Amino acid sequence: MMLRTAVLFILGSVSLLADLTGRWSAGGESVFVLRQNGNAVTGMIEGRAGEPTYKIVDGVIRGNQIHFFVLHEDENDPEVKTNGGNPFHNLAKGTFTENEIVVSGSRENTSIREYRLVLKRIGNQRQP
Repeated sequence: MMLRTAVLFILGSVSLLADLTGRWSAGGESVFVLRQNGNAVTGMIEGRAGEPTYKIVDGVIRGNQIHFFVLHEDENDPEVKTNGGNPFHNLAKGTFTENEIVVSGSRENTSIREYRLVLKRIGNQRQP
């Protein structure tokens, strides 16, 4: 019983130990800039100059799990144009450690544009 309680405490505390604030990359030109405040995560995805910037909204972490939405709302975004000019969300969910976030997702409530990303912390790497 005591071991089970200790394991549950450790698993529940992972989010307290990890701070996802910082810059993350999957190796391409896009950079995820995350800000964590308690269990809430927000931020943006920056691309090359002239490309739309996407907002990361409604992010939540629980234990070592994360989920957030990527808001597509720029009228010049080709995907927004394809969607009749209507903004939409992509859902991302997955797991994280101090220096890696693994997420998968698609356009909200669909299987359109399914993806999987392994994001690595860039810049000031935290040591586990």
